[in-house]
Amino acid sequence: MQSAHPFGYFALSFLVLALWLAGCHLPQTATPPVPAQDWLGTSVAATMTAIVTAQAPQDIPTQAILFTPTPFPTMTKAVTEPPLFTSTPVKTNTPERGLGSISGAIVGYPFGGTPRFTIVAYEQNPPYHYWYWVTAPGATSYLMNGYVSAGRYQVVAYSSDGPRGGCTVIIEVKANQTAVCDITDWSGAYRDKPAGVP
Repeated sequence: MQSAHPFGYFALSFLVLALWLAGCHLPQTATPPVPAQDWLGTSVAATMTAIVTAQAPQDIPTQAILFTPTPFPTMTKAVTEPPLFTSTPVKTNTPERGLGSISGAIVGYPFGGTPRFTIVAYEQNPPYHYWYWVTAPGATSYLMNGYVSAGRYQVVAYSSDGPRGGCTVIIEVKANQTAVCDITDWSGAYRDKPAGVP
């Protein structure tokens, strides 16, 4: 039996090596590398570009209004309702009840000569109007003629010297009629004169 020749092994090994090396150098179809999607880097770059563009002075229009300030409200109060007491008729949603008059004497003023008086008639039911009349110094009577709305009233006289007096009864004013209320009580137990009334 014959043994293999050492040269045969060598030739076979050389042939396998040559084929292997030849296979390494064959042309191959290469796929182009796919770039890694760096979304973080792209986002940062876009943000920096936007900031730099917005900060560039030549990119800001000179006529642009970046902020419109809201004016502070003024500290004035709008009058939306009539005051509780008024010296002129106030329009209401209720039908007009008609206008009447109040007259009377100013009797027994105990504090010296007869000064000027402000006579105020206070309505006793809603809407609580009040009406007033200012007398001349020395006058001993008053007349609220044709401008008092119908209703029940308390009448108070305020002296320009300070004391006050009034009628001793609540009177009722009716449309187109004159209610009489003489000022005779000078005890001073009456409400203060409304602000703004002379």
